[in-house]
Amino acid sequence: MTDADTTAAIEALAFRLRNNRDEDPDVFALEFITALRGHGWRPTPAKATAPPLHAPPVADKRSRDEELAAVRAKMAAARERQDGAA
Repeated sequence: MTDADTTAAIEALAFRLRNNRDEDPDVFALEFITALRGHGWRPTPAKATAPPLHAPPVADKRSRDEELAAVRAKMAAARERQDGAA
């Protein structure tokens, strides 16, 4: 949807939500999804996201939390060495 289409859709939905006192919620939901599909929206299955690029790869079957804790400990030790050398 273009920006103008998005604004119009938001205004239409807000109007319907404010004024649907006598409407069946199931009918309203079906109508809303039908309108979204008419604008090209299609439901897609959820996909797992990739780990952040800065996260180290998991090795030795340790959990990612354990890996990150080890990296943070190494960074803290290096920082202490730098502070002690200065």
